[in-house]
Amino acid sequence: MGSIFVNVDVEEHEALPDGCCLRFRAHREGRPIERVTYESENGTSGSWSVIGCASDGTAPPATAFEVDDSSAGTSLLVVGGDHGLRLTSVETGETIAEAYLLISLASAQI
Repeated sequence: MGSIFVNVDVEEHEALPDGCCLRFRAHREGRPIERVTYESENGTSGSWSVIGCASDGTAPPATAFEVDDSSAGTSLLVVGGDHGLRLTSVETGETIAEAYLLISLASAQI
């Protein structure tokens, strides 16, 4: 099997005004993911549901890829639609937008 590359192309929009364009090398094909362990910038931590967000208003499933990460060895890349991801805290209901997530393998709740 050849290399699998994952392109993260998130358009600029109101929730993510900077957008982003990145490329990662994955170890294998991606798989759907619905929950992660995460801490938001304001300190809300715990279990978060995660979905994709698309410019047409749909919510595609989030997908997780094991990728090479120079600082951590192997990490989990979570991607969504062309408008990134929407995370919702299971405990508080807080919702935030992220272009993508690069988290430890242990943070996945698959």
